[in-house]
Amino acid sequence: MSFLKKVFGGASGSGTKTESRGNARAVTEPLSIAKLTELFRYFPLGEKMRYYPEFQKEGALETLVLGYSVNGQFVFSPVDIGCQQDGERDVLRLVVDGQESLVSEVERFSLLIPFNQEDENKRDYGRRAELGPRGPFRRHNTITLLACSSGGTLSQLDTEVDKVLPLTDGIYAGHEVVVLDVLPGSLKMTDQRQHYRLQTELPASLSIREGETHPCTLLDLSEGSVRVQFVKVTADIMALTEFRRLKLSFNVGADGNGKAYALDGVMYRKTDDRLVMKLQGIYKDGKVEPLGLVDILDIKASLFQHPATQQALDAQRNP
Repeated sequence: MSFLKKVFGGASGSGTKTESRGNARAVTEPLSIAKLTELFRYFPLGEKMRYYPEFQKEGALETLVLGYSVNGQFVFSPVDIGCQQDGERDVLRLVVDGQESLVSEVERFSLLIPFNQEDENKRDYGRRAELGPRGPFRRHNTITLLACSSGGTLSQLDTEVDKVLPLTDGIYAGHEVVVLDVLPGSLKMTDQRQHYRLQTELPASLSIREGETHPCTLLDLSEGSVRVQFVKVTADIMALTEFRRLKLSFNVGADGNGKAYALDGVMYRKTDDRLVMKLQGIYKDGKVEPLGLVDILDIKASLFQHPATQQALDAQRNP
């Protein structure tokens, strides 16, 4: 099962070069700073990924993101860039040459990848001929980046070549990089996990170790994780960080007269009022035990019979 998420708003990346370039030209408003944090997560600095030029998907090669460019300012370390609140607005905190600044409007955001001439030898003659004598990184060519997270999410991002630039200082001095302008609206994330994610809408409660218990709604469950939505986002929830220990409790039945479950796990990902919890165990007689296959199938079977799950399945079949 796959899902499409539009990060910057507007139309998603198209299947033709002409349409993608048209989308890029049409953008005049600043990029959403809050949504840029999604890009930081799925295309982090220093992580390997794959890329292909001009929609030649079969010819994808390996690369990595060396840096970001924000309104023309280069950042090469994740500690030098981040989203934060300044009053009631989102801003980007940048540290460039030791000087910290706050950016309230991002007119242009780019990724920097290595310019590796050896990649040309890895492409067959037909693909090299199609790209022409100037190769994949000719100005205005479309470069698609692909990254896969440990959670099984395949992320795809379309970019446009701005230029090839030699770096003269810093840890990458003496190397050339390709400056890739991000095409707004093109970030897609596809769930590549092998196991089916069962959708539902079931009342639940989430307890944070050394924190509070919060009412929430269980939205879906797979073999390795659950996704919940909070009724109210509190400061306790906002302060949650990755790998914080959590306990999810819910009852599958009418008026509480059904099977009760309590699952142990850690915070994996959080966006707005939703949270993904990676499952690690199940509470039995007050003690945590490893979450086994029979446990997962038992929960899925119970959820499958619940009216809320049947309604969610009907909505999937008849969108």
